[in-house]
Amino acid sequence: MQYVFLATTSEPLTILVDIIFIVGIATLVAWYFYFYLKREIIGGFVGAIVISGLGAILILATLQTFLRDIIMWLMSPKLGTIQLSNVNLIVIFMGAYLSLYLLIKINYNKQRKD
Repeated sequence: MQYVFLATTSEPLTILVDIIFIVGIATLVAWYFYFYLKREIIGGFVGAIVISGLGAILILATLQTFLRDIIMWLMSPKLGTIQLSNVNLIVIFMGAYLSLYLLIKINYNKQRKD
């Protein structure tokens, strides 16, 4: 199994974009936990950026191929070479979830009376 971490060295601009995405998303997640949820994190906001960046790199290095395969299967379900369905299961789930979510919000989030 070959792990693709960042772009190859023949593409320096792509490596730069990869790093920008990692740092940007790590900063966004750090902002969410530190400022929005107001959680105490070692090292403050900068520590949160470093910790979330290290976590992003760790998960990227270990699970990228596995998660990509799962998402590709959900987008086009196959059993070996046999196409099981022509629908995108992720989109179906999103549509079903969002329609019920919006209906519940329109209905003022009332609880059932069992």
